[in-house]
This record gives sequence, C-alpha cells and structure tokens, in this order.
Amino acid sequence: MKRSPFRSLDEWKAALLTLPDDPYSELFRNLLGNIKTPFSKQGILEEVVHFLSQEAIQQTIAAYIDEMDHKILAGVALLAEPTVQELWQFLDGELSFLEFQELLINLEERFILYRFSQEGSRHLALNPLLEPILRPFLADTSLLFPSMPWEGDLSGSSGRPRVDDRILASVVAVVLEEDYGRADRGVRKKVLHTLDRLFPGLKASFLIDAFQGLGLFHRSAEGGRLYPDEGRFRAFQKPSSWERLVYCAAGFCCFRWCQGQEVSGTLQGQVRTYAGFIYWFLGLLEPSRQYPRVSLQRFGHLLIREGIEPIRSRDSSYRFDLLLEALELLGLLEPAAPGCWRLVPEPVTSKAEGPVLAMDRPFSCVLYPEITFEDALSMAFFSVPRNHGAGTGQVVLRFELTKSSVIRGFDQGMDAQTMLDLLNRLSGNRLDQSLMWALQDWEQRYTEVSLHKGVVLTLAEERRYLAETGPVASLITQILGPGVYLLSVSKRSEAVEALQKVGVDSIAQHEGPQKCASSTGQAADTGEFQGYPALEHVPFPTWIPGRQAPEDQEIRAAARTAIKARFHRALQELPLSGVEAVQARIERRVILDASQLVGTAIRSEKLEAQGRDYVGKASIAKQAIATLSLLEVWWLHPEGGSTCTVGIPEALKKWGGESVLLLKPLFQDESAESSTQKQRLSPEAGSGKAKAPQETIRLPLGKISRVRRIKPSFFGE
Repeated sequence: MKRSPFRSLDEWKAALLTLPDDPYSELFRNLLGNIKTPFSKQGILEEVVHFLSQEAIQQTIAAYIDEMDHKILAGVALLAEPTVQELWQFLDGELSFLEFQELLINLEERFILYRFSQEGSRHLALNPLLEPILRPFLADTSLLFPSMPWEGDLSGSSGRPRVDDRILASVVAVVLEEDYGRADRGVRKKVLHTLDRLFPGLKASFLIDAFQGLGLFHRSAEGGRLYPDEGRFRAFQKPSSWERLVYCAAGFCCFRWCQGQEVSGTLQGQVRTYAGFIYWFLGLLEPSRQYPRVSLQRFGHLLIREGIEPIRSRDSSYRFDLLLEALELLGLLEPAAPGCWRLVPEPVTSKAEGPVLAMDRPFSCVLYPEITFEDALSMAFFSVPRNHGAGTGQVVLRFELTKSSVIRGFDQGMDAQTMLDLLNRLSGNRLDQSLMWALQDWEQRYTEVSLHKGVVLTLAEERRYLAETGPVASLITQILGPGVYLLSVSKRSEAVEALQKVGVDSIAQHEGPQKCASSTGQAADTGEFQGYPALEHVPFPTWIPGRQAPEDQEIRAAARTAIKARFHRALQELPLSGVEAVQARIERRVILDASQLVGTAIRSEKLEAQGRDYVGKASIAKQAIATLSLLEVWWLHPEGGSTCTVGIPEALKKWGGESVLLLKPLFQDESAESSTQKQRLSPEAGSGKAKAPQETIRLPLGKISRVRRIKPSFFGE
C-alpha cells in the first residue's frame, strides 16, 4: 500500500527547527513580522502553527494555489517526495530551471513545501498542517498529464494499415526467401524494395530489426544471411497478438540501442523487462483521448519511478524518441492532433469458425485476418507474399507457393504431406489437384540429392544394434547410410546422454568447422532462453483518470484576484513607507491576512537593479556572494547586443579603477533580451545555442545592464 503523501507534523517541525538562525528568522518573519533576538525557535514555531491552522488562512492559501503550483504539488505527491532534480526532470519542458527554483522557494515561504534530508539527499515534502486543503490538488493529476478528447472512430485505427500477425508472418517469409543481408550487416536494397512494394507506407523493414532484437533471427558469422531460431519462433506463438506487437516494439528498441549487434542472453532478459514496461505504458492511456508528448514522457518517467525500469542505451539515457517511433510503426499509437498521439485499442478478434484462407488460384491463396499467427507462420516457411490490396486500416495478403519457397520449407523439416494437410485444413479442403501433384514432384526431386546439417551418429557394424534401443531409436530422424544416422537433437550432449543410457562409455565427438554458431537453430548467446511470457495487465495506477472541472480553476483564479485586490486596497489606507516591498509580497502570495501589512511585518528586500544604479547592482552582487545565491546577469557586448548569463558570483573587486564582478557561469544565452528568452536548461546541461562555459568571467559593473539575485532555498539549496 502506498503511504500517505504527508509526513507527520512532528517531522515537519523537526525539519524547520534544524534550520540555521538566519534563514529560520527570515522564513518566519514572512508570517509573524519582525522577530526580536534572541528568540525561541520552538515558541515562534508554535505561533506559526496557530496562525496556519485558522480556517480563513487555509482557505486563502488554497485560493492562492495556481496552475503551476498545482503541478508541482501533484508531482511531489506522485513521485513520493522526490529530490529537486527528480521533480525538475519530471516537469522538464515547461519551465527554465531558474523559474522552477523560484517557484519552489515561493512555495517554501508560503509554508506549503519544505525540504528534509534523507541518505545524504534533500527531498521535497508537503506541509501536513495543510493536508485538508492540499488533498484535492493531489488527487487531481490531470494538469500533469494533459489530454484532449478523441473525436474519431473509437473502434480502431483510422490511419494506415496496422501491423498484424499476417504482416509479421509475411516479413518472416521475405527474410527467408531473399538474400537479406550484406557482409557489413546492412540491408540489401532488394529486400527493402520488396517490403515497400508489399506494404507501402508501413516501413515494414523495421520488423526485421525487431525480430533480431527478439532473437528470432541470427546472422551468419560473416554478418550476411539471417537464420531462424525454430525454438524461439515456437515460443513466440504463445503470447496474444497484442502482446506480440509489444514484444516487437521492445525488440526493435533493443536492436537499435545495441547498434545492430548480436543480442546476448543478458540483453534478452532486458528485452522481456522492457516489453513489460511498454505494456504498462500503453495501459495508462485511454483510447478515447489524445495525449501531447509531455504527457507521454511523464508516463514513462512515472513507470521508471515506480520501479518498472526500461532497458537503457549505452550512454545510460532513456530513449523516448525511439520508443515513440516503434509504437507508431507497429500501429500501437497513431498521430492525432498536431503534436499528439492516441492509443489504438486492441482489436476484438473472434475465433474463426470456417476457412481462414481462400485458394484464389491453384498455387496462391488469400489470408484472412482470422488466421492464427502459428498457421500464418507455417505458411511463411514454404510460401512467399506477392501482392496485396489495402483499405482503411486493412491489408489483404496473398501467399504464393513457388518451387523455391517449397524447397525452403523442405529445408526447414517440412514435407509435402504436411504442407498439403495444412492447406486443406485452412482452406476447407479446397485445393487444386495440380498443386498436390506439383508438391509431390518437387519433394521427389528434392530427396534425390541431399545435404544434411545437424548431429550425425556413426556406428560400427558390430554396434549398430544400438540404433534399435529405445533411448537412441527415438532420436533418429533419418538413416543416411549403413551405420550413419541423422538425429533430431539440437545439442550433441543430448545424444551423448542417450548413448550413455544404453551402456556406451567411450564416445568420439568430432568438431567440424562452425561458420555460423546460430545456424543450427540455437541462439548465438549462452544465456538460458526463457521464452516470451504473457504480459499481465493490471489497472495501474488508479489516479490517472482524475480530472478537474475547468470551472474550478476559473473560480480559484477569480478568488486569487479578489484577495490580492483586497490587500492592495488595505495597503493604500495605511501610512507605511516601503510600500513597493509590501506590494511585491502581496503578488508573491505571502500575505495571508491584513495584519501582516502593518508595521514590523514590513522588510524591504531588493533583488534586482539595472541601468546606472551602480550602488544597487553592487549591493545585490554582495548579497548574492554572502548568501551563496545565483545571479542572473545581462551584460552588453562592445559590438552590440546582450548576453544573459546565470552563474555563481565569486567576488566583487576593483580592477583598473572600476568594480568588476567575478562570475562562474552555469549557462548563458547569447541573444537574450529578457528572462523569458532564456534557454530552458537545467544547470547540469546545455542544449541548442546555449553554452556551458566553466571558466570564471570578469564583468565590469558598467557593462552590466541588469542583475537579479535568485534567492536560495531556506533549507540550504
């Protein structure tokens, strides 16, 4: 059971009481006015508890919570007391880091958020004293995951043909039929053209990458032709059609992350884990709604936070773009409104009661959507897809039997009778006699000259009786000659074990040249293959559907405006100095009661200076150095234009007769004219045209057009 998003009142008090005296007095002065020294921390805290417990004060706090506050509070609860960096990454894309930091500090000075230490990190938490008014905001997560109603057909995809079991089988047939690979592990254009002709607009060649990522195909040692893994294909028949597509998405991402390298046993386990991640991810979406990118990314972050880890690429980054590409290609997600995607619901399939293919010509048939993957795959091993017709979201597939494709089926261990039995069952016994004669003729010619691959047992004349013993006889698939037997086992050790059971204690095991370790039907890795287990779908989590009525937001916005107007009117009636500072506190939503406007509750604090206010700029720089605050500085280039630099001030020194600020930048924007134009970056990284210099720069105060101090957290960050 997930614990309450609120810690105990005692834990909240303990976090406040451990603050140093200066930030403690500054924080509490916002509510109580001037605090005389020496003071009792415990006594001041009890006054604050009494003040914040009043119903009228709590209602004002609730009315002050705007949309961005709501997102931060819901994020803190949803991520279960994250660090600042974790919450910033979750909300990334909406605010610059500085804007985000200022919002956090504002929520602290309004006594809504606080920070506590745990295992060497600072975590964000909610004030338990305000639980009654905060809970409605935490229950509504719709602002974190914005979405819009989907106005189209809810029964299925309205776009291009979607991938289904018939298309999966068709791609398998193309890979088996064509000379797929090149020695450099690339793809021959002939194969791409074949797939483009069969499935225009579908980009079906991506499924070849998916199959390799799932270990269904392995390349030869030279990196060219692909070989199927019979055991894995059998296992791939067990999941449902929907789960098979999820596994394909996981295999595609895995293969691309590994840059086309052979999939190891360890990575196979990660593919299964990632398939579960994708299944949960899709389970969070509603087919009746469309979601912007930010919502989809946050769903992914949430699952990671809940412990459902996706596979990560070699640079340890979460590749959302690749996941989105895979889901689109497979038809699990489809583009909706610009910048939005919609979940394509799992199609409702009914069990076929009649034929699932139609023999439209003696040597070709049309596959119906009701055909199972197992049967479609069996067809793929001895036929080739030729042409198709397409409607909205539908594909009509024709498979043709050719001499080369049937011989390929013989190579896979099938015989003519097996093929005929399958076609009769699927078509309702509607085969042309000429097809039967052709298959039997091709089989006869096939057996006249044979090459065999596998485990071969040779027995001297005096030991041939062993071939008639139960353990050994059950393994023999074909007698190649006097004393020469082809076995059905895939591993030599199984044959050794069978011979030991009948008393043979000396067995010669000759090693032949191995050109392709995986061409025997076994995976190239040494890890134990565990199949493609069913992906259990449990509703997760229960909070996603919660949405707030738009009128609630409008009511609170009107209440905020009215409360601020009331305090501004009250302020005009008071004979106070430093009115601008008090007005700023009203706009920061720190004033909760008219009593806070009077006398000692006023403390002017200048955070910004610009133009020719050299004294103001110097004062703010000194304050930032003393309080370890960040500075946001706009400075002029000699050739024109300005740069906005955010950094840590190190010193303010006299240099050549003028005051010079020594600033270590965190990042800067070369063309910024205002704070709204800054690159939206965290202090850890830069992107776009923003630069991340590390060396300290010298900025003469005369060249600084504007300087602003970013207040640090009251809790030491």
